[in-house]
Formats: sequence, C-alpha cells, structure tokens
Amino acid sequence: MRKMSWLCITVLAAAFSAGSAASGQKKVAVPAITYSLSDDCLLDKIYGSLYGKCIGLALAQPVEGLPRSEIEKKARAADFYPVTYYFPANFDARHHRKFLIDKLDGAPPNDDTTLMMASLLTLRDKGVDISSRDIAESWLKYVRSGCTAEGIGLANLKKGIWPPESAIVDNPYRQWIGAQMKAEIWGMIAPASPRVAAKYAEQDAMVTHVRNGIYGAQYIAAAVSIAMTENDPRAIVQKSLRVIPANSEYARCIKDVLACYDDGKTWRQAWQVLDDRYAYNDDGARNGKFVEEKYNTGKGLYKWGNWRWVHVVPNGGVCAIGILYGEGDFSKSVCIATMCGYDADCNAGSVGGVIGAMIGESNIPEKWKKPIHDDFAPGLEALPKTVKLSELAKEIAGYAKQVQALQKRNVISQDLQPPVRAITKGPNFH
Repeated sequence: MRKMSWLCITVLAAAFSAGSAASGQKKVAVPAITYSLSDDCLLDKIYGSLYGKCIGLALAQPVEGLPRSEIEKKARAADFYPVTYYFPANFDARHHRKFLIDKLDGAPPNDDTTLMMASLLTLRDKGVDISSRDIAESWLKYVRSGCTAEGIGLANLKKGIWPPESAIVDNPYRQWIGAQMKAEIWGMIAPASPRVAAKYAEQDAMVTHVRNGIYGAQYIAAAVSIAMTENDPRAIVQKSLRVIPANSEYARCIKDVLACYDDGKTWRQAWQVLDDRYAYNDDGARNGKFVEEKYNTGKGLYKWGNWRWVHVVPNGGVCAIGILYGEGDFSKSVCIATMCGYDADCNAGSVGGVIGAMIGESNIPEKWKKPIHDDFAPGLEALPKTVKLSELAKEIAGYAKQVQALQKRNVISQDLQPPVRAITKGPNFH
C-alpha cells in the first residue's frame, strides 16, 4: 500500500459522552458519530492493526511471563538493552527460539490471534448481527483447546453451560487477560464507534470472563476503535476509559498510569507505581494459591496457580504505559510494552494493534514487517495453515462497512445497546 497520513478522514463530527450502561449508570443519549474513512484508509488502518498485533506478539513472546528485572538482565547479557527490535539469536529465549530474529519467518501461531480468528469465523458464519451465544457456538465449532479461563469456558460450553454462566462455573481465572488479548478485532469493525466496539467485546468476553476480565476487553476494543480516527496516544488512553465502569480496579489502574505520565514520570517510574499497586494478589503474593483448594491441584485445567502476572489489571496498565510513553512511535510503543514484562506478548500485541490502527500499515517501519512478510498462521483447523494479513484486512474491512451501515439505520446505537439481539442476562458483574 502507498504511504498514508495518520488521519485520512473526510469527516469526523461529534464525540461520545461519558457514562456506561454496563456500569449500571443511567443510559446517556449519545450523538451519532459521523465519519467517513476512505476505503483505502480504512483498509490501511485495519491492516495496520493486524500487522501491529502480530509484530508485538512475535517481539515479546521470548519474554512472556518474565519479570521486568529478568528481561533487562537477559537482554543486557545479549547486549540488547534497551530492547529496540526482535530479540537477537544470542538471547536466552528458553523454549521460544522460533521468535528470535534468526528464526522468525512469518507470524507464528499464538493463542491471542487464534482465538481472535474464532471471532472472525463468527462474523463470517453469522454476519455482524451476533450475540454472545453465537460466539460461544463458534468456539464449540472451531476451538479445540484453551488455557486458563478459555479452557474452562470451553469445557463449560461442552457441558451445555452457556454465557454468562460459562465464564463463572469453576473458573478461578475469570478476571485474567484472556478476553483482552483478543479484543482488537471488535475495534477494527467499529472504527470511531468505541461503544459499539465495547459491546461486541463484552459479548465475546462473557463467554469466559467477568468484571475486570470483561472491562479489559472493552477497553482495548475501544482503544483500537478510537485509534482509527485519533492521532493523540494520550487521548486514546483517556477516551477509552469511557466505556468501562469508572470505579473498577481496571479503570483505577489506567488512571494511575495517566497520572504518572502527566506528572512527568518516566515509563520505568510509571511501571513501578503500577507494580506496587496492582501486581500483587489480595494475600500479598505475586504467585500464590487460590482460596478454594480445589483449584490448587496443579493439574489439567487447574495447572496454573494464582499468578498475578496473568491478571488483566496489571497487564492493562502496561498497555497504557506502552501507548502513552511510545508517543505515537510504533517501535518505542511495542518495545516499552515488551520491557515491562508480565504477560508481555499479549501486551505488546495489544499495543501494536492500537498503534497500528492509529498510523496504518503503510506507516509501520519496514524493518518490523520484513520478517513477517504478510504471512500469518491462524492456528485453527478451519483456516489454512498460513493466510495473508492483507487478505484478512480486506475481509474485516467488509464487516466494518456492514457495522457502519447498521449504525446509519440505527440498528446498532451508540449508547452501549447490544448489537441487534440482547445478550443473555446474568449476574451483575460490576
């Protein structure tokens, strides 16, 4: 694609108001957002979000789960700190060597993108008029396995337990990162419509997650949606808060990161504030046991402990750090997210998805794209072993146009109403 400016918008009018029906507040009438992205620009933004996500995932996979201090130690040992590119061949990548620059050849499978492709297949099978039940049915049709909350949610679906109960029953991981890590697609199909993106993300997240687990998905979906027509990273971080409950732990974390940025703290200082406040479980441990002993078997679906580094809240904070302190520079953004640690591949992937949507594929530095060369391994049996990101972008752009058409007919509204069909009612997650 030819190089484009960040904001190739014909018309952009009206902002969305604060407040959220999902937070239990009174519904707010939101003026319709009128925007017109040229077909080329829309495609470039979606392509950029896809490419950015795949780049971020590949970049940070070698350090997934490592503390920030350990990442720095290992990178220094490889004479590669601060991180500025894919990790070099001499980096101690444990079992993730295929993600090092000498081995990287296309975007390898990753559960983040594999599950996002299940969402794509839902759209392909059902169109944009979908419910949480539709997404759950796609999981049963296409998803063979999952980790943590996704594995338990899938097991519940196989037992006939549908959303939102599928996220609750025997699921101690239901506020972890699994819904957030695959939410970008909902922002791609709802450009400049963050509340619509957030509603899609909510329906998706309800299959496996509750509360903060849902809010993280809504937040990232909204961030991608906003980034399609916004070139100020701080505005993206701030405005995305409007789709989640203001008093949630997730929202408080993002606000703390914003305060650090506004106070002139460095990204490392912001990370320290985040780590001190949000990187410990209620019992004061980073990696402890669950209160209910039945979840502490260390086997099967419960082989993971109560690991705070996989919880959505600190990882959401890292995403905000990457977006803010990268200041619109793609390389800085994904590398800062990577160096922060926790569930690093998910975070660098989400940051890459947001900044990629902001600048478009045509403005992502070529050095990042060259090892990927448009090839993507979706990891689902229903899809080819390798597909082209450019072709996926075209398909997703078609869904974005369908969503926009429904918005113009007021079938999908801007006030967090469900897309067409009401979601299954369930417990108050707020």
